[in-house]
Amino acid sequence: MVAAFIFLLHGILAVYAFFSQKHEPIGERFLAVAFVGIVFSVGWVMTNMATDALFHIPWFHEWYWHLTDTKPLLHAIQVKEFRQDTLSLLLLTFCEVLFYYFFFLPRTKKPEHREESPKNSD
Repeated sequence: MVAAFIFLLHGILAVYAFFSQKHEPIGERFLAVAFVGIVFSVGWVMTNMATDALFHIPWFHEWYWHLTDTKPLLHAIQVKEFRQDTLSLLLLTFCEVLFYYFFFLPRTKKPEHREESPKNSD
């Protein structure tokens, strides 16, 4: 369910990327959607490698599964929802939020300020 929600968020992001380029030609809009797809696929591979390395560290592996030894409800939720792929998608989403915050938000233009050169009083 968590993974499905993350995929839904990325679908919404692709639609936003398409319609945020209002003043651009249609080709630029499709390039923005393709860019979102490429960042998602490459980012998911990278975060999957990071979580795979994390899950192979013995103390993290023991800590991750020790959390559920005493609480059966938490164990059921963890086994069903918070697998390695889901954790990598969560990490990817966090990194993408930071990246797209600076990439897709419109920038306000600052007024240009020209300095006048001092006139010679010769």
